[in-house]
Amino acid sequence: MPTVLRLQGLISRQQVLRKADFAALPHVEISADFSCEEGWTVPGLRWQGVALQTLIILAQPLPEANYLRVGAGAYEVTLALDSLDGALLCDALDCKRLSPEHGAPWRLLVSGDRCFTSVKWVDRLEVTSGPGEPLGERVASSRLPPSPFLPGHGRVAS
Repeated sequence: MPTVLRLQGLISRQQVLRKADFAALPHVEISADFSCEEGWTVPGLRWQGVALQTLIILAQPLPEANYLRVGAGAYEVTLALDSLDGALLCDALDCKRLSPEHGAPWRLLVSGDRCFTSVKWVDRLEVTSGPGEPLGERVASSRLPPSPFLPGHGRVAS
C-alpha cells in the first residue's frame, strides 16, 4: 500500500503528497453505481475524494501536457486532460476511509467509465504529452471470458 502520492511529469510543480496533505485538499462527493464488465453492479455508492481537475491545477501542467497517467505499481490507465470532469481520486467510500480491499489510500473513480479505469492503490499521477500504452485495458481484457457481445473485451469469437 503506497504511503505517498507523486504528481510528476510535464508539470511546473512536482509534488509528493502524504495522506495528511491529501486530506487537506478540497473534497467532493460523487454518488454512483459501480458496474463491472464482468456483469456485476454495486448500487448507490458514495465516493469522497479530490477532483482530478483540482490536482492537475495544483501541479500546473506545461503547455505540451495532454494526458494523465494514473498508476499503481506497473498498472496504469491514461486519461485525456480535457476529459477529467467527474474523475475523482478517492480516499473514502460511504463516509469511511477506504480499506485496503477497496484501494486505500487512494483509488481512482471515473464516473461512467469502464471499471478497469478505477485504479486501486494509486501511487502516482504523471502528466504526459502522449497517451502511452493502454496497459489497463489490456490487463482487464485478458481477464474477461471470450464474448461476441463485448467488443474489445476478451477474445471475440470469429
